[in-house]
Amino acid sequence: MKRLPLHRQIGEEMVLARLSALVIMVMVVLPSCSRTGLLLDDTIAQNNDNAVTSTANCSTCRDMNANCGSIDDGCGHRLQCGDCPAPSSCAGGGIANQCGCQPKACADFGAQCGDIVDGCGGVLNCGNCPGGEICGGAGPNRCGSQYCQPANCSQLGIRCGKVSDGCSQVIDCGGCAARQSCGGGGLANQCGCTRSTCAAKSAICGQTDDGCGGVLDCGSCPVPFSCGTTSPNQCGCIRLTCAAMGATCGTMLDGCGGELNCGTCGNGGGGRRGGSRAEACVGVGPSVCGEEGLACTPATCARFGAECGQVANGCGGVLDCGTCTSLMTCGGGGVPNHCGCLPATCDSLGANCGNVDDGCGAILACGDCPIGLACNSSNHRCATAG
Repeated sequence: MKRLPLHRQIGEEMVLARLSALVIMVMVVLPSCSRTGLLLDDTIAQNNDNAVTSTANCSTCRDMNANCGSIDDGCGHRLQCGDCPAPSSCAGGGIANQCGCQPKACADFGAQCGDIVDGCGGVLNCGNCPGGEICGGAGPNRCGSQYCQPANCSQLGIRCGKVSDGCSQVIDCGGCAARQSCGGGGLANQCGCTRSTCAAKSAICGQTDDGCGGVLDCGSCPVPFSCGTTSPNQCGCIRLTCAAMGATCGTMLDGCGGELNCGTCGNGGGGRRGGSRAEACVGVGPSVCGEEGLACTPATCARFGAECGQVANGCGGVLDCGTCTSLMTCGGGGVPNHCGCLPATCDSLGANCGNVDDGCGAILACGDCPIGLACNSSNHRCATAG
């Protein structure tokens, strides 16, 4: 029996309902959100079976073997790869973006006698004084005739590690509690812990351990990606298939920013219903093969309320609904096919102090530094003052 034209089989509201149902299905399968760790235009899609991972075509701290300082990721951004525990410093051992320390010699300190810390946690023996002179008698580790009163850890304000007693000996002031290390907060001979950064952990979304008992907030993912779909703290999504959507022909969106070619229709007898007439690709939402001559009216961007990106037109084609301007990206605010911007977090930017731009036109307050440390205005990280 010959089918009636499509517009006489179902009303316009039913057409829109089925189109909306497909969009909702994609949104349910692929939860929408926006990431701030990387920009969408820096990403490429890599297929792994039916999974698509949003990966930056840029370097990471791990790629560059960097465990401190900042690096250029090759895409015009600076990544903060973390800080070093005192007394080590970034590149202090002579290797860029590596924590290290170059020990000094007795002469570097002007030391003539006794034991002294070498500046890297080790101990130097600088010899003895001539007969009749006292080590420390003319100042720390210097020979003289004056009596020298050695100080203890409490008097020196030292909480951990090894330090000179101010005369001729090195005293050990002990260790630190769990999660802390001596100099770990950036101050030598003080217990502390410096939080890691999202970049240092190669995390571009979600939450992860900061190494100090807290949590790093590494931001979210742009639509259609979601965090952790393919691997922890990475943006990705699972591609839809033609079969899953019930589409047997035409071009459909795969739900991950790509397109699917669902095939072509045959000439007589090759369609879903069979028959002798030539077939055309028609349908509402998922496109299927039907008898040539059946009506299919493509939807418009306006009918979907889409202001950017691509949507399926319901007849086997794809609509291009435009791009976004200024600080906004398509889906960047968490709503598919709408322009928006999700602000960065202090953690996703690797900032732990000062005020920084959130990428959406507002300012983030990333906190103050502990006493003895100052906020570096170039990278918004706490560092030893001076």
